[in-house]
Amino acid sequence: MSNANEPDFQELEPLPELPTESSADAPKAAGRGPIEKAPLMLQQASMVLGISALLPWLVPQGFDMWRLVGKVVVLIGGYVAYCAAEHAHGKKTPLDGVGNANKLALPILSYLLLLAGIGLTQLSDAWQGMIEVSALAVAALAWTQVHGYSLGGKFNPTWALIIPMFGLAALVNIFVVFGLDVPGLAKALAILGSLGVAGAGGFAGQTMFVSIKEAKAHGEAKKRAASEARMAERRAKRG
Repeated sequence: MSNANEPDFQELEPLPELPTESSADAPKAAGRGPIEKAPLMLQQASMVLGISALLPWLVPQGFDMWRLVGKVVVLIGGYVAYCAAEHAHGKKTPLDGVGNANKLALPILSYLLLLAGIGLTQLSDAWQGMIEVSALAVAALAWTQVHGYSLGGKFNPTWALIIPMFGLAALVNIFVVFGLDVPGLAKALAILGSLGVAGAGGFAGQTMFVSIKEAKAHGEAKKRAASEARMAERRAKRG
């Protein structure tokens, strides 16, 4: 039996009348008002993941040319995904020509670039580079998904389940790297990157619990609004 229609699993929709814990501190988003706490947490976690994933965190041999090229291609793909979100909500972007050709052109192009960047890691000696670059791709997609939500789209906390997987791998990797005989700088970069990825994973994991709490609050607010509307209608009929 599917739980897709249960309040805990519904996507959040904008409710301007519903205050949230972060309403006072959250930045204003175009067309929506303050962003709820869960999307902000996920966006912050994806930023930490993206910055950390730029380092050679899972491959402690330091920087490798093909992994670097792969990460550059992924960053380009992330930019295209950002433009796709902007274009979908009526914003001007340098890639509007591509977006105007077909509404799926920019999203498809971004995914192709992300997959190409991940695939380029196979030209490197270390297979772990694919996971390393995939973390950067996930960070880019999670960030742009929340950005699209801030422009008026829907929030789906699925990425909050994916990022912690990289965090777990990074946590294990910290202990592995300590026992490896590699240059000091390479070891330091791997530990630093792993700490960042692990932290992003833990922070993203909290997002799911917060999003469930906010979804319940949204559901209860909808029920109250519907009940008040029915009461107002009855009062109007009674004259």
